[in-house]
Amino acid sequence: MALRADSNGIDASLYRKTGSWSTALVDASLGNTAAQEAADELPGEVAKLLGSQQTPDGDIEAVTSALEPAQGLRAPVARFVAVHDGQVVLNELIPGLKVETPQVDTGEFPNFTALARARGGAFSYLVAEVGRDGGEVHLYNTTSPDRVASRGIVGAPEEIRHARKVPGEYDQPKAQAAADEMIRRNAEEVAELIDSMAKDNYVRLIVLSGDIKAREAVVAALPAALQEYVEVIDANTRTGGADSKQVQEHIAALVQEVKSSAIDALQSRVAAQSGNGRSLLAVGLDEVVTALQSAQAEVVLVGQYQDEHTLRALIEEPWVAHQDGDDHAELVIGEWPAPEVLLRATALTDATIRYVPDDVIPDGAGIAALLRWAKA
Repeated sequence: MALRADSNGIDASLYRKTGSWSTALVDASLGNTAAQEAADELPGEVAKLLGSQQTPDGDIEAVTSALEPAQGLRAPVARFVAVHDGQVVLNELIPGLKVETPQVDTGEFPNFTALARARGGAFSYLVAEVGRDGGEVHLYNTTSPDRVASRGIVGAPEEIRHARKVPGEYDQPKAQAAADEMIRRNAEEVAELIDSMAKDNYVRLIVLSGDIKAREAVVAALPAALQEYVEVIDANTRTGGADSKQVQEHIAALVQEVKSSAIDALQSRVAAQSGNGRSLLAVGLDEVVTALQSAQAEVVLVGQYQDEHTLRALIEEPWVAHQDGDDHAELVIGEWPAPEVLLRATALTDATIRYVPDDVIPDGAGIAALLRWAKA
């Protein structure tokens, strides 16, 4: 996955590749005869559009060969494909995004704006189903309903039964103590697995379900740094006794809460700076470009998409220049719509870009940036 973890920013290494780039954003929905007919016609339609932009034949072939409809996903769903020098670099489904007509682009650097906008605020989360004999931990990302990975811990349930049931070998207190000890050990292993997967994937949410006693033991064994991300669902999903639809709805609500909280946190940071001389806040396109040029921008906030503006892309630092003026003229590789150039500059300066509601940004400016250090 080329999207940087814990962000909707794009991996900067993709922008450092030289050569031809072609991208396509298309409808990938199925479900009725009309959709199937549109899917059959799509490769030819996209090939024609790319050809009109003088796209190399190798890129056209690579893009069109990747345009498979999405099986098993509810409409609408889109597909985003990026090709570099005839090789598919990205081929990703975007559930929930409706694309009326194919959007294609060919140029000296890739246009990832559609993908970045669709994945604003994306994050990974874990769903752990635990029992007294261990548990399974599933990794998801908010960009797709599909499970990314699963790992499990298998304990020794037969030992717990043995400790409880063999007459004459254990009295009741000893049997219970032995069972509790094995539950604790299994829970510690599950907690270690959750900790490892959380660190590797920068998770923002850990949903825990399963046996009550096992849940409590796992929570107690988790590092303090992860406790704030834990949400417990009172359902024993591991034994199949819970209403799976209700559980999924509960998880979806928890995911939405995390997304909303992230926007609220950004809005609070902006509001705090708006009343503090804006020392750590750039407002408006000109100020944001200046902040990006010095790698001062930490989070670029885009409300209105700035489609009506054009910016200059530079071949090296500072990566972006204002449309007017002669600054860095020797580095200019071309002029493109502001959203494309802004996204590229954001990635190359290791900043994050977030597409937010307009009311997050002061003065109706449409774009702002939270800064790493105060303006001079």
